[in-house]
Amino acid sequence: MPDPDDDPWALPAGAECDPAFARLHAYWRSKTKPGRLPARRDIDPLEIPRDLLTGIALLEIEQHADRRRYRLRLFGSDLEAMTGGTDGTGSYYDELTHQPGLYEKLDAALGSLIAGRKPIYVAAPSGGAGRGFLWFGRLALPLAADGQTVDMILALVRPLPRPPATLPPAG
Repeated sequence: MPDPDDDPWALPAGAECDPAFARLHAYWRSKTKPGRLPARRDIDPLEIPRDLLTGIALLEIEQHADRRRYRLRLFGSDLEAMTGGTDGTGSYYDELTHQPGLYEKLDAALGSLIAGRKPIYVAAPSGGAGRGFLWFGRLALPLAADGQTVDMILALVRPLPRPPATLPPAG
């Protein structure tokens, strides 16, 4: 795996836990151009491996006066099952995250993706109400209509067989 210091768009550490993450990352990388991120228009669902589509989310970044929010433009059918049967399409990410403190951690991670313009991987409990005992890996890949300014995020969420050995910091 390439060193992320040498390649900021390399598969992030932790994402090697499931080959599905590497497959989506490879697809995303195939859409990048030198020094430019792919745009939403570059992503064709028909080109994404079919078995990954049900775990895909597409988040549109909205900057509000007081905070940044993420509107779910696509919410795969497996994600509905992971969150207890809720179709999140059209909802804001913070409206679907019910575990105390989890949204803040995910927002901070997505903020680093936006600022750094590079993929991230997060392992964390489910955000669904009463589902915090379930753990998921989340690969988030930046998209930019102008090739530079991240305005959308392509994400793949996959169940983890058990919590990761290293838990995210509390707080």
